[in-house]
Amino acid sequence: MDEIYSEHDISPEERALALVPRRVADRLSICPVNVRSGVLTVAMSEPENILLLDELSRLTNCKIAPLRATSDVIKRCLLRYYSDDASAPVLDPAGLATVSEEGPDVLSTLVNEAPAVTLVNSLLEEAIAQRASDVHIEAHPNKLLVRFRVDGVMYDQRSLPMEYHASLISRIKILSKMDIAEHRLPQDGRFDGKFHGQMFDVRVSTVPAIHGETAVLRILPKNVALLRLPELGLSKKQLAMMEEMIARPYGMILATGPTGSGKTTTLCACLARVDRASKNVITIEDPVEYQLPRVTQIQIHPKAGLTFAVGLRHILRQDPDVLMVGEIRDLETLVMAIQSSLTGHLVFSTLHCNDAAGAPVRLVDMGAESFLVASSLAAVVAQRLVRRICPNCKEPHEPPAAIMERLELSASDGHQYYLGRGCQQCRGTGYRGMLAVFEILAINDELRAAIVNKATASEIRRIARESGLPTLRDDGISKAREGITSLQEVVRSVYVEE
Repeated sequence: MDEIYSEHDISPEERALALVPRRVADRLSICPVNVRSGVLTVAMSEPENILLLDELSRLTNCKIAPLRATSDVIKRCLLRYYSDDASAPVLDPAGLATVSEEGPDVLSTLVNEAPAVTLVNSLLEEAIAQRASDVHIEAHPNKLLVRFRVDGVMYDQRSLPMEYHASLISRIKILSKMDIAEHRLPQDGRFDGKFHGQMFDVRVSTVPAIHGETAVLRILPKNVALLRLPELGLSKKQLAMMEEMIARPYGMILATGPTGSGKTTTLCACLARVDRASKNVITIEDPVEYQLPRVTQIQIHPKAGLTFAVGLRHILRQDPDVLMVGEIRDLETLVMAIQSSLTGHLVFSTLHCNDAAGAPVRLVDMGAESFLVASSLAAVVAQRLVRRICPNCKEPHEPPAAIMERLELSASDGHQYYLGRGCQQCRGTGYRGMLAVFEILAINDELRAAIVNKATASEIRRIARESGLPTLRDDGISKAREGITSLQEVVRSVYVEE
């Protein structure tokens, strides 16, 4: 690879030249040499350029064996071995003149469009193949780092030269209908894509960082089959409690947890259990992730003035029986949700909160009257996502003493725990897929009295525990004992300091 080939060392074969059109060879600054058993040997000035090698491999459907040559040598070889009728440049002079009037950034974007297109498509295909929920593109001093979030955990996927930063970010902005000339302010956008025969919604966010713009792409599959309530991972007691909550004629039911913990999936599974034939069910969401039959679903549009509060106000004029508000973000939305639940509507919504006991306190902190919260709140479902142990490499495991001590468990309790040793199917992580652990707080008279008196989260948690409420930690430990997840995952994702 370190040897630099001269013009006399390169004797391209017709078969190799036929694989790469002259336009592509000019654009990539490469010269095909020969092809043997599906391996295409190519002279190029940047044999370490992984992106170029990937693109060429995709175009020719061959593995690429690079030879190092100078740019001048490659140009002379192209002139010498390609026929004259294929020598037209990628952009004609008139096109270059027109583009140059729009500024150097646009010219650079157009010239590098094809590699950027290939790279973005390649990253999305890799992310979907690896079941990644997010793609992070981060600018660092000497490299462009691409990371995937798989099963809730970040992994380094690629390290690219910083030269690709501008064209890559520009391509993503064009797809997302963002302003490609704006580099100083954060932007949000989205686009649809079809990969491996399935449609995906990709939500994009860019922010300016000290070394260049950072982009995050959240990948959401469309038309995914909705999980039914028994498939969520609820215990028999928890499932019975959920069924009882859904059968209520009125009241407010909240799902709490961090972003990406499956709150919307849980609420949609609850809506799917509602008798939609005899009731009018309306949702307002951001975005609409699951399409439910016999349900009127509304997508918020803040730029057009359609927020959760505005949408909820108008929904109440549509004679609803059951409502779902995607998220309670402000006092106005909260007040209307409370009023709706007090006037004969069953209201589902989500709230960002650490656990179920903290939800009533959070509502009061947002500005709602404590007696209204106590009267309207029917139940709170707190949840977290933990990784499933890979079934292919699952084996018995003795958890470290520090893990057992932190979870207040004894090694002599007679329970068997498991862990994945790591295999090709789980990328060596020992985990594959995710499931939810739950904590369901049904509001009884004792809890209502505590909420009216503005009790702290610790006091509410104590009352709930005395009434036999299994916590997130308890449910996580139970699933670890069933061999579904590990105690390490319980500590990482669901352990709550008390």
